[in-house]
Amino acid sequence: MIKKMSAIMLEMAKTLLKDPIDPSNEAAHAALLFAHVAWNKANGIKDISYRWYRKVLEEFEYSNPDLWDEFKLTVHRKIIKSLVAYKKEYYPRDFRIIHLCGMRKNNVHVEWEDAAAIDF
Repeated sequence: MIKKMSAIMLEMAKTLLKDPIDPSNEAAHAALLFAHVAWNKANGIKDISYRWYRKVLEEFEYSNPDLWDEFKLTVHRKIIKSLVAYKKEYYPRDFRIIHLCGMRKNNVHVEWEDAAAIDF
């Protein structure tokens, strides 16, 4: 049975946080954003750059100036690299592509598509 994508994203996001049990709303959302980006990069989506998600992170930083105090790593490139490695280690044969990942009423919501169905 294939593990639910929402469970995988939550699992990956939690690896980034100093306190994965009780993060701020902004830290939880930022960690999920990083997990989303890293998952797709690990699956060969190369055109995702920092420019793609920078504005969203800036909004989280504005809303929570102490955001980065909640993270184990604070350099975006290192965060993505760690999550890409995590994905490749634990889910090497899972090639789903994530289109949307976020939270609704404290539940992780992910919309994805099987990579085989996508015309690159």
